[in-house]
Amino acid sequence: MSYPKPLSEKSIEKLYQQADFSTEVRDFLQSFFNACANLYGAIALRDVWHIYGALTDAPKLRRKDLLTFSGIVRREEHSYYVFEVDELYSAETRNDLDRFIVSKELVSSGYGKFHLFYRLMEELDNKPYCMPVQFLSYAEPVPSAEETALVAFLSNLTSVTDECAPKHGKAVPNEHKGMKLGEFSFLNASERFEVEWLKKRPSALKEFLEDCSGAVSEKIMRFLKRGDHLGRQNPVESLQWLIDDLEEAGVEMTFDKVDALSKLVMDFHNSSHLWCLSGWQPNELVKMYHGKSLTAISFGPEMQKTFADGSLDKDELVREIRKMGLDVIE
Repeated sequence: MSYPKPLSEKSIEKLYQQADFSTEVRDFLQSFFNACANLYGAIALRDVWHIYGALTDAPKLRRKDLLTFSGIVRREEHSYYVFEVDELYSAETRNDLDRFIVSKELVSSGYGKFHLFYRLMEELDNKPYCMPVQFLSYAEPVPSAEETALVAFLSNLTSVTDECAPKHGKAVPNEHKGMKLGEFSFLNASERFEVEWLKKRPSALKEFLEDCSGAVSEKIMRFLKRGDHLGRQNPVESLQWLIDDLEEAGVEMTFDKVDALSKLVMDFHNSSHLWCLSGWQPNELVKMYHGKSLTAISFGPEMQKTFADGSLDKDELVREIRKMGLDVIE
C-alpha cells in the first residue's frame, strides 16, 4: 500500500475551501502538527486530540476538524507523513483516529522502511506525553544552547593524522589533513562498505548518501540525535562510538578533548526533548522521579575497557553522571 502522492497547490486550496477553515485555524493546525512531529517523532491522532484539549491558548476545534486536516496534509509536502494505521500495521482496521503523524526521519525506503518507527514504538512503552508551555514554538524549534555548543566543538576539531584508520579494516590516506570537521565531508569504512553493498539498489544508495551528506560534524550530529531520539544507547555508550568516529576522521582525541566531549554530550542529551521519552528531557524526568525510579547506574564491560585503555576519564564521567542526580555503582 503506497502513500498518496502530493496534490497540486490548486487542488490543495480547493480541499481547504471545502473544509471551511479560517486562516487562524489553518495556521494553528499547520503549526500544531509540525510541533507534534518535532516533539514526539510519531504520535496517533487520538493522542493528538487529547493534547489539543489540554492547550490553553488554541482556537476552538471539533474533532472532525482535526481529522479533516489530517486527510488534507496527507496530500501535501511536509517534514512528516500522516499514515493510516493499516499502512503501518497491515493487520489493523483503518480508523481515522488511529492515523499517525510520523516524522520523515523515521521512514526510509525499501522493505524495512518503517523499522525506525517500530523501534520507537517499542521504546515508548505508554509513557505520558510531555507538553511544554510554549507548545507551538516547537513547530520550528531553535537549537538549544547545549546543541549549539556541541556542534561548535565538533566543527572546530581538526583532522591531523596522515591516515584515516578504522577500528577494524584498512587505513586510507587522509585527504583532509589540516582541515576542520566543519569544512569537509568524509565516508568512514563502514559507510564505504554500505555504499558498495547498495550499488545495485540506486534508490537506497541515493537515500544513504543523502543521510551521510554534509560536513563530518553535521553527519555526526545527525546520527547522534537520531540515536538519542530512538533510545538506542545512553550517552555513556554514545561516547565510544563518537570517539571512534572522530579518530577515524583524523582527530587525535586527547584526554582534554575526551573530557570536554563527554561533558558536552551529557549536557546535550539531558536537555533534549527525546522521542523515546514522549518528548520529555532526561533532566526533567530525573527531577520528577528522583528517588522513585532510576537512582544509580553501573558501567558494563565495554565501558570498563575504555577506562582501561585511556579512551575515557572515568573520574570525570562519574562527576558528570552525579550532576544528574544519579549514583554510580562501582
